[in-house]
Amino acid sequence: MNNIKTKAASALGMVVMLMSLGAFTCAKQIKPEKIYVGTWLTSAANIQIRTKSGVMKYQFTPLTIPIKLHILGNGTADCKLGDVELKNLTLLKNPGNSDKTGIIYTIRCGEVGKLIEQDPSNRKELELWIKPLSKDNQLHVEIREMHLLDPFPIGEVIMSSN
Repeated sequence: MNNIKTKAASALGMVVMLMSLGAFTCAKQIKPEKIYVGTWLTSAANIQIRTKSGVMKYQFTPLTIPIKLHILGNGTADCKLGDVELKNLTLLKNPGNSDKTGIIYTIRCGEVGKLIEQDPSNRKELELWIKPLSKDNQLHVEIREMHLLDPFPIGEVIMSSN
């Protein structure tokens, strides 16, 4: 009987966790404000690639990569992160309060390989978290490596419009 209760409690816990994750990631595709549409560039984004080196231990490798982000008015984006080119990505409205979170849009890049030859990680899932435009028309973007409930920031870049 205790085994059945344990299994039921475990299954219920899993359902609650999945529902919470769904609410956390629930964002909808939208057409961006016109001021965000266009090509944004940085020639030297400093990022830190995190690789596991034991139980709860990580190694961090600094890399510098160029980034080009092209946001289209239809709610899609193309992006080049180092040597990796990504096409037809979906621009999502951040589901939270942008004034509190500081994030207005997100772009799920999905799983990518090495960003440049020196990248120690053969695969990682990335997202771009876009902050509201600054007064000087620069785009601040956080690059996050996504893990189940641990979106790890690998870098923040300032991009200029081209």
